[in-house]
Amino acid sequence: MARFLASLRRHSYLAVLGLAPGCAPKPATVGPMTGFQPASRQAFAEAVARTAPGRYEIVRLSWRSDDGQLQLSGSGAARLAPPDSLRADIAASLGIGRATVILTGDAVVAQPPAIVDRVLPDRFALWACLGVMRAPAGATTVEFLEDGARSVWRVTDSSGRLTIFELASGALAMVSRIEGDQTTSQLRLTRDAAGLVRQASLTDFRRSLRLEIEITGREPSGPFAPDTWQLRP
Repeated sequence: MARFLASLRRHSYLAVLGLAPGCAPKPATVGPMTGFQPASRQAFAEAVARTAPGRYEIVRLSWRSDDGQLQLSGSGAARLAPPDSLRADIAASLGIGRATVILTGDAVVAQPPAIVDRVLPDRFALWACLGVMRAPAGATTVEFLEDGARSVWRVTDSSGRLTIFELASGALAMVSRIEGDQTTSQLRLTRDAAGLVRQASLTDFRRSLRLEIEITGREPSGPFAPDTWQLRP
């Protein structure tokens, strides 16, 4: 029954997006791939730090995902702590389940992993959905391109995969992952008049997965209790 209802909701969701069932969206143009100059890892680390959370905050959100077989939706909350800690608790509608992801520095834990993998297969994207850049694991080469208010960082990892961060006026606007000559995943952000992320749209082209996140509220907070960064039994 849950799968049947999810299928019905999937068709209405795709209609809202203007997509026919089974039609994968096309990747957006990343931008000019020439003109990049070598950059230091230190310069990139400083750019990453400028997007890091500047305060303790609780971000309320709603989300929808579709992988071509099952469409899920729900709500959640993310707790952000400077400089590099994030806990996201999400719930799927129809009582399908709840999940938690905790990112602290380079460490990540998830519970239960199966639900997290279905909704968010790439952990880096969780930070990026909130407008925060994170260095890809195993980064070997960093390049930089600047064109007026637009700036682009291109990072190559040890497997040859490219991660491209595009910023507009210093704020993260799009992130693309490229393997070989194909864009394998892409995230696009929409910001409000104050420059805060309002919506995030992530597409994993290999899995035909589409994830839409809408920020519905933000609350400043004091420091979180230490057990916030631990999975609960």
